[in-house]
Amino acid sequence: MPLVFFSMDLMATPCGTLITSFEKPIILNTNWMFRKGDNLDWRDESVEESFWVERSVPDYGISKTENLTGYHWYRCSFYLPENYTNPVEPIAIKLGRMRDIDEFYLNGTLVDKTGSVLPKLEVDFQRIRIYSLPTHLLKPGINVMAIRIYAATNLNGLKESPIITKERDLRESVFTKEIFAMVCGYVFIFMGIYFLVGSIVRGRTGENFFFALFSIFMGIYVLIRTQHRDILFDSFTWSYVSELLVLLCLPSFFINFLHQYLKIKRNVILTAYEIFLGILFVITLFFRTPKTWLLVIALFNYVLPVALGLVIYLFIKNGKENITKIKFILIGIASLVPTILIDSLSALEIIYMPGTIYLGFLVFLVMISIQLSNDMVLGLQNFIEQEKELIQMERVKTGFLVNLSTEFKSGMEKIKAAIDNISKPISKTKSKKNVIDPVKQAEDHISYMSYMVEEALLLKRLEDKSYAPFFENFSVLELIKTTVSSIENHLDQKRKNIHIDVRPSSIEMYAPKELVFCILRNLIENAYIYTDPKTEITIEFYNKDGFHYLIVMDEGLGLSQLEMETIFQKFVRGYQDKKTEIPGAGIGLTLVEATVKYLGGVVSLKSQEGMGAKFTIKIPERNQK
Repeated sequence: MPLVFFSMDLMATPCGTLITSFEKPIILNTNWMFRKGDNLDWRDESVEESFWVERSVPDYGISKTENLTGYHWYRCSFYLPENYTNPVEPIAIKLGRMRDIDEFYLNGTLVDKTGSVLPKLEVDFQRIRIYSLPTHLLKPGINVMAIRIYAATNLNGLKESPIITKERDLRESVFTKEIFAMVCGYVFIFMGIYFLVGSIVRGRTGENFFFALFSIFMGIYVLIRTQHRDILFDSFTWSYVSELLVLLCLPSFFINFLHQYLKIKRNVILTAYEIFLGILFVITLFFRTPKTWLLVIALFNYVLPVALGLVIYLFIKNGKENITKIKFILIGIASLVPTILIDSLSALEIIYMPGTIYLGFLVFLVMISIQLSNDMVLGLQNFIEQEKELIQMERVKTGFLVNLSTEFKSGMEKIKAAIDNISKPISKTKSKKNVIDPVKQAEDHISYMSYMVEEALLLKRLEDKSYAPFFENFSVLELIKTTVSSIENHLDQKRKNIHIDVRPSSIEMYAPKELVFCILRNLIENAYIYTDPKTEITIEFYNKDGFHYLIVMDEGLGLSQLEMETIFQKFVRGYQDKKTEIPGAGIGLTLVEATVKYLGGVVSLKSQEGMGAKFTIKIPERNQK
């Protein structure tokens, strides 16, 4: 029932007609009498209407023939039957919005009014006028309604055809018409708060921050334009000034959002545009009359194309490489632009299409929210992955330090034992030939500990690309034997089942000797510590087709597929179930790979659990200069 009268054009009733019942809405749209000027006697029931003009309503707008700024009157009469009885429910008349001040009279008595001219001009052209019709003023026979209007600008007249019906239905219809706008306003504000909190929590004060401000201000702007205006403000003047101030901020917030989102530097045009809006913002604080407000809206509309031009420029300049980042924003803008133009024309009261701006901004903000939410989810996922990586890195670094500390502790104990052996007499039961020189043993342990430190520094220099190589010729066979001897002394192992095959045995290599030694030491030591002392180890070296080949094979524990995929990573060690039993710092194979890569070669691994491992190093032969 409350909404029926909006489409009941057939129920339209001319002034001067007989009204038998107020049960159904009565639309008074013709035979209204109009006159410019002011005379309080025109409110009375009997008025000489010779100088009045008959009009149909609505007839709102700007007169092309005369200036109607100031007072003007509308009068409409209707008849009630002799047997008229007061309606059961209160009735009211809805006059809609008017410019700018009005007084409503029934049978010469003031019923209600909006705004005042004296002692101070107080206008309200956004309030929907719904005035109760006191039943004691209604009477059988002729009844006269008079509307006294004061226009502060050249905009005047009645925007809507007045409707008389049950007051409850009229007020419910107004609420129903604005419920979508109010819901949109709250959605915009909550959406902005969500992104504002997100920008603060995640430390991103760029695009999310400006979009949050844009969304919150848009929500406030929408709510002010509904009946929330009367809830939020005691004065219409301040409500409308606030509405204009919020409107002036919106383009700047959105353009700054785009600059932050697309990572673009600000340009001179944007700075000049914001300075202009800033000046207009300050001036608006002191504007209190409708004429000055119309000036602000006109200036804002004049420079609005500048904002649209800046937005188009940003998309054209940076859209191709950021198409995936802006596709939803483009959809939102495509739905928003026409509604902005319609709303601007509505603000200038050239056309009247309420509600379109809310739908446009709803689609627009939802599209941007989808875009930013997607970015936030991806950013959060990346953040979580980075945190996991950092935690894992901290763990492996801790493991590295523990392993390194263990190695140094073990080395110091071996050095102490070797020093103790120096002072002990050689047992008669042992042959001097079978006894390891304790001094040599201590020297090997010290050298091994220094290798660990030097290799850690070497890895850092290779990663930083700060390593300075020293190329020299050296015998490969002698270097392999020296490496094996150093490892055996450190591990206190003398293996008979190690096979060294260098073809030819006199082959020399021109390269940084310390790098080749680093490769040999780590591969051969791994073969020793990851195999049983009775297991065979084979070391091969030969030259073929301009490449040096180094192969280190063992028949030890072997590696699983997962271990083979991660074994060259820093601080990662194989044989997880036995890693606490096997010495090492966890950077050996990482250093091998980095060293081989530095020499222009490649390293490959073949292995299987329980079948041993085979490392093959392929390094291009380098001619001596």
